[in-house]
Amino acid sequence: MAGDAVRSLTLAQAVACHEQMTLPLCPATLHPLYVEADAARNTALQPAYLCFEDGGECWMHAVHVSRVPGTSLRDASSPYGYGGPLSTSDDPRFLAAAWRAYSRWMLDERIVVEYVRFHPVLGNDRHYGGRVADNRQVVSVDLTVDDIASNYASRLRYTVKKAEKAGLVYEESDFGDHAAEFASYHRAAMREMQADAFYLFDDDYFERLGKSGLATLGVCRQQGGDAWLAAGLFLDGAGVREYHLAATNEGGRATGASSFTLHRAALAAKAQGRRHLYLGGGTDASVDNPLLFFKSSYSPQRLWYRTGSAVFDAAAYDELTRRFPAEWAAHPERPIFYRKV
Repeated sequence: MAGDAVRSLTLAQAVACHEQMTLPLCPATLHPLYVEADAARNTALQPAYLCFEDGGECWMHAVHVSRVPGTSLRDASSPYGYGGPLSTSDDPRFLAAAWRAYSRWMLDERIVVEYVRFHPVLGNDRHYGGRVADNRQVVSVDLTVDDIASNYASRLRYTVKKAEKAGLVYEESDFGDHAAEFASYHRAAMREMQADAFYLFDDDYFERLGKSGLATLGVCRQQGGDAWLAAGLFLDGAGVREYHLAATNEGGRATGASSFTLHRAALAAKAQGRRHLYLGGGTDASVDNPLLFFKSSYSPQRLWYRTGSAVFDAAAYDELTRRFPAEWAAHPERPIFYRKV
């Protein structure tokens, strides 16, 4: 019943509900089709789409639900990247009612705990009823300025000019047409960097992203050449382009291809009428993180990336700390401490 309980939606219903909200600013990582596609990372992840409606307003939250190993209990988490609720209203009474109904649903479904990563561009932590914590500062590019490059650090302007003089070119296409090619290219780059196996996404993951219709491929080549020097997977939502995954190789590093790719992707997003290019932050929260240093050359704008968590069943959560004592001892700061989220 509206105003009393949340509704569990099918994917088709969730897409319709999402589109009916007509939010002027909505990153693609909060779209139900992205939540569905991202679940391909792990067969243990089951998407859940919840909606609360009252008085013509709508609150929607999509998560991945997973079984806690060896138990009948479950947990919930954001998809890879960002999540959190969307709401057509900031009214505290409406948000409190939505949270009460959501919490009841989680208890009924034996979901003990959840962990959420809010989107910094939206600041949608304000629509969440659980615990919210600052995590780190991140970078976003304001695409509404007349000259985007005027806000670049001098080192980046030099790199972009060097790439242009070297004859680098950039083009965009629908990601679905090149999903398998990007999958192979990205995995090779991750292995070269000795990245955690968590980031070695398989072909099915990229194919599902391609079918979502939310993904754009940006590729940098030498003029007249076919080989990729850098490639970026961008997610395009209402008003926002997100820098999702990228890769380069030795030839690309020598010519500044990654920097050139992001620069041209920003120009393309601006031409399409988007207001933000969201780049994210570093690999950790340190202010001197190398990845943050690279991204900060594109924009002086800093946003707060925040996380959220809620324990819906305190007794069951205590049971999990006893069942997984080593994991709890190692990571008491993680709401979902017994697996990587």
